[in-house]
Amino acid sequence: MDPFRLTTDRLVLDQPTDADVDDIAAYCVDPVFERFMVTPWPYRREHAVGFVSEYVPQGWARDDEWTWAIREQSGGALLGVVGVRLGGGMVGYWLGAPHRGRGILPEALTAAVDAVFARTALDRVRWECTVGNVASLRVAQKCGFRFTGEHAGLIAGRDGSPIIAWNGELLRADDRAPKPGWPVAV
Repeated sequence: MDPFRLTTDRLVLDQPTDADVDDIAAYCVDPVFERFMVTPWPYRREHAVGFVSEYVPQGWARDDEWTWAIREQSGGALLGVVGVRLGGGMVGYWLGAPHRGRGILPEALTAAVDAVFARTALDRVRWECTVGNVASLRVAQKCGFRFTGEHAGLIAGRDGSPIIAWNGELLRADDRAPKPGWPVAV
């Protein structure tokens, strides 16, 4: 699959480039990444280089993972990343700390989910995060995902061990209104 661009009212989702490497490396040393993400830790610039030059393009070439850089304008600074693993429909996302709290991730995730439903036969997308990652939970909740429980996640931890995860799904036919039943998390 050739990578394609998505646009929303405020955002452009396109391909991470070499120009984004330093921003990715800077964002991914945030302690939130150590606690809640399975990105390498400690995160180094070489990880960002591999992400941009190998991981992302290989996912698109195999048509098994679509990954976008989130920007406010074409050619603009990187704000974060959103993607989907097509084999199981698993979405993932992160935002650099300076850009949090502005509603960027729900807008970007909605665009990515819409693209999956428009361009594939998947009937649902899935979401999971490490228990305690309230910010990720709130994004999925705002996008209309249904909470499906707390159990071992499908994505293993850095050391290969299972992660206890909050899980959700959004069906193709679902409306995008927030659903009841989410954990009360503060």
